[in-house]
Amino acid sequence: MSLGPNPASLTLLENLAQFPLRSKVRFLGCIKAYHSASSTLIVTHTTMYKSPSSSSSSSSLSSSLPRKTKTATVDIAIVVEQIPIGELQIGDWVNVLGYITDMQADGATVCIQGIQIWSAGGIDLGKYERQLREKENVDRRSLDTLPTAMNI
Repeated sequence: MSLGPNPASLTLLENLAQFPLRSKVRFLGCIKAYHSASSTLIVTHTTMYKSPSSSSSSSSLSSSLPRKTKTATVDIAIVVEQIPIGELQIGDWVNVLGYITDMQADGATVCIQGIQIWSAGGIDLGKYERQLREKENVDRRSLDTLPTAMNI
């Protein structure tokens, strides 16, 4: 028996389409637009990857290759009153906690019912991406090593 709400899955915006509808997720996105009439945020994230020829110690974005930008449409109607005035500025990075409600067939845009939004502040985006990918790889390896019911 659960004593509290289900935890959210921390992920990159680009991976949201891999989750089933009604999944609780947490991700980072850059505000592209805010529609006050519908209390809807449009957030995007273009993940940067190091090119194979770049040095691992180099932090230059010029040696990174952009990937297709992914978009999330976030309904913030239930939390808009708790968001401080001035926090929803175009170009600002925000953390989004919410539930997946819909997605385009190609996964390019995912719709989220936001339940909490807060500023990401001065985040080091490259470091965030690297650490989150490392966490996802560790999680994946952990799942691969779990015994299946047939092997027990």
